Amino acid sequence: MKRHKIRRQAGYRFPDDYLPYLLARASHVVLREFHRLLRPRRMRVAEWRVLATLSAGGTYTVGALARAALLEQPTLSKLLDRLEQRGLVRRLADGMDLRQSRIELTARGRRRIRPAVAQARRHERRLLGAFRATEVRALRRLLRLFTERVEDGRT
Repeated sequence: MKRHKIRRQAGYRFPDDYLPYLLARASHVVLREFHRLLRPRRMRVAEWRVLATLSAGGTYTVGALARAALLEQPTLSKLLDRLEQRGLVRRLADGMDLRQSRIELTARGRRRIRPAVAQARRHERRLLGAFRATEVRALRRLLRLFTERVEDGRT
């Protein structure tokens, strides 16, 4: 595998080209505004992540949902208790493994998340408006590939 050598420009500062910093900064810039958009909906970020993940349909195991929603499993379990009490999600027995449950969105949960997903899409379109479609596709592809390879330990 070919290694990339980093060339330093005059006036270089360490974090300017450090990948973890660049990823964190991009995430911070993008999400800071979006998280402010959630406040009037009285929706916390963790709730958004869980409901948005489930909004695609189907069911998730708690472990799969934790990975998809970027949450630790104990944190997610407590959140799921609250969301279930509010009628936004339901736990179903897994037919294959009775020790596990599967989580799905209820009709009330779909009504709760639908406007937030629409708002997220508008926010995304605004952010990406200055980029060509080919750049957006390339960015998404590279981020998915990077994440997949790092998670699989292929780096």
